[in-house]
Amino acid sequence: MKKRSLSRWGTRASAIALLLLAACGGQGGANESASEPAAAGAAESGEVLTIALSQDVDTFDTHNTTAISTEAVMVNLQSYLLKRDHDSKVQPHLAESYESVDDVTWAFALKEGITFHNGDPLTSEDVKFSLERVALDNKLVQHQNYKTIKEVEIIDETRFNIITNGPDPVLPYRIAREASGIFPKKYIEEVGWEGYLKHPVGSGPYEFVEWRKGDRLVLSKYDDYFAGDVAQWDTVVFRTIIENSTRIGEALTGGVDIASNIPPTDLERVENNDGTTIVPNDTTTVMMLMVNQNPEFKTSDPKVREAIDYAIDKQALIDKFTDGTAAPTRTRIVPGVPGFEESLYNTSRYDPERTRQLLEEAGYGEGNPLEITYTASQGRSYADSEMAQMITGMLEAAGIKVNLQLLEASQYVDVRTNGKNAELLGTGWNNTMFDPSLALIHFHSTYNPKGFGYNNPLVDELLDRAAVNMNPEERAEQYKEVQRIAAEELPYIYLYRSNEYYSVGDDIEFTPRVDSMFYVEEIKSK
Repeated sequence: MKKRSLSRWGTRASAIALLLLAACGGQGGANESASEPAAAGAAESGEVLTIALSQDVDTFDTHNTTAISTEAVMVNLQSYLLKRDHDSKVQPHLAESYESVDDVTWAFALKEGITFHNGDPLTSEDVKFSLERVALDNKLVQHQNYKTIKEVEIIDETRFNIITNGPDPVLPYRIAREASGIFPKKYIEEVGWEGYLKHPVGSGPYEFVEWRKGDRLVLSKYDDYFAGDVAQWDTVVFRTIIENSTRIGEALTGGVDIASNIPPTDLERVENNDGTTIVPNDTTTVMMLMVNQNPEFKTSDPKVREAIDYAIDKQALIDKFTDGTAAPTRTRIVPGVPGFEESLYNTSRYDPERTRQLLEEAGYGEGNPLEITYTASQGRSYADSEMAQMITGMLEAAGIKVNLQLLEASQYVDVRTNGKNAELLGTGWNNTMFDPSLALIHFHSTYNPKGFGYNNPLVDELLDRAAVNMNPEERAEQYKEVQRIAAEELPYIYLYRSNEYYSVGDDIEFTPRVDSMFYVEEIKSK
């Protein structure tokens, strides 16, 4: 196979970019004028799929982000050793086979003939380079989820062993989730990470063409994809349209084929439009309040935490922000995930009078009101500031004085990541590993001690034992016990399991996934 040069990539990128500017509207001036000659060839370029997102990709280094919006796109550019199918079951992908040899050794064999988009073969060396980087570099955001990996032991170009520091029953789930895409070792050594971030190379069904930050990411079909010609679309354009009204307008007028994150207030409008349909989807994301239990904060008092929980009408939030379709919950583990504690799902606590009683027991009252700080994002996700304001109103109605801090996205992420929050922090977490360990590790005393401060030795013991327990039934029971304890001690105050809505063109066949990934190969025209 002839290796592609970067200059050829540049030529192809320019041609497709000109075509898309002609089809979708340019940025004005020279760009718009230069794109006009390509318009005549639009029909010859093949089929183009356009997807509108509410958030842009934040980086092409998937080891250094937790943004689901990034991974949802990168699954088309990168490939994984193992991959979840549409039913969330783990299947071999780059791997031809794998097995657990003993408690700390997993043997893998790669499929033959896999290449990166620049023509380099994908070998065991690339697997070692990728997994050991995230496992050993504690400065990377995803390190916490991969530090169980001790090393990758290479046998030959296609065979290797993943050695873990101890028994790791989650390893197959771990390497089928975000941040497990295999990076090209040789290419990155040649151009550096800076060069890779400018022009990412993967082994997925689509290759990079262009990224205009805040506007669009363009990918084109990779002709030599190891799994064959699996996708209908020659080009896919991920457009970033943060403003809800603009994103919906593009869907209604046919400017995009699929639009994500349609607000509940616009469902009827999209559904009744000629040419679009609303497609709902359950997710693994749970909306919640992170509660700082460090002694300098009022929420270190369990009665205060319980009072806050009882003051929030979760059903009112569900009705307002999800069109009444989400499920209230007192756990982050959702149905279908091992260790799901059913008694804590589809239920919540709301009793403002009980809140007042608990505040009185904690020493607060009219002359000495409880005063807390509540931090939330503004404009980072759908109705984030509106929900924070509604929750604030509920707390104040129950006698709690709230200092509400609304932060733009980068400030908010800094506060959440670096433990700068006070009593309450509004957030939402998904579970892309589909295993309780990812969600419940937050309750270990070593997790974010500055911003979280939760410390229960029994919970630590249960989590430590479950993390290495190769017996799935025993492990599930250990995680259920952790959930029951957390539901009473309230390191998080859970609100509801989130769902999402897509606008889909009537000529598009699209079934959303519970992991919220956009696998373009699964999207077809009718």
